[in-house]
Amino acid sequence: MKKAATPNAQIIQICRDLHTRGLVSAYGGNVSLRMSSKIIITPKGCSFAQIEEDDLVVVDYEGQVLFGAREPSSETLLHLEVYRHRPDAFGVVHTHPPAATAFAYAGKTMTAISPDSHHLAENIPLVPPFAGGSADLARAVGKASVDNDVILLEKHGMVTLGEDLFMAYHLAEMAEDNALMNLYIRLLNQD
Repeated sequence: MKKAATPNAQIIQICRDLHTRGLVSAYGGNVSLRMSSKIIITPKGCSFAQIEEDDLVVVDYEGQVLFGAREPSSETLLHLEVYRHRPDAFGVVHTHPPAATAFAYAGKTMTAISPDSHHLAENIPLVPPFAGGSADLARAVGKASVDNDVILLEKHGMVTLGEDLFMAYHLAEMAEDNALMNLYIRLLNQD
């Protein structure tokens, strides 16, 4: 994947890749990129398949809108908490991929199967269920992010974070592939 040149273009590229890969659908999910004194985040209620640079919102570390005509994602607090707890993270991706979300909804953990998943996400924590967009969910994810780059949200979805937005995207892809392998193995073991 060739990286887009500007931060806004990177977010658009990642959003479209998430949609193409089936890691988000309709208006689900959100993406942010940390800059020195602000974050750029996707807006509330915007399809990743159709998102444009004018849709993006810039907020400060208190969540106040600095620039943008749209309302920021309902999960802005979650992104801000991750950045507060992980100064090394510069990209956060929140998705609802089918297989990983099935594990999250069922309250089950996944086993690391592929060599990449052993290296990048040996133990994926499961955050208890909190209302989407709530301060409780944001705090729980922030706390879980201290030691983890991939986090399942019970009855909700998944959050990944990385040193840049592309790493956060790749972790989301890897975690969903790992979830699919877990499902297939469990089905095959039923024989």
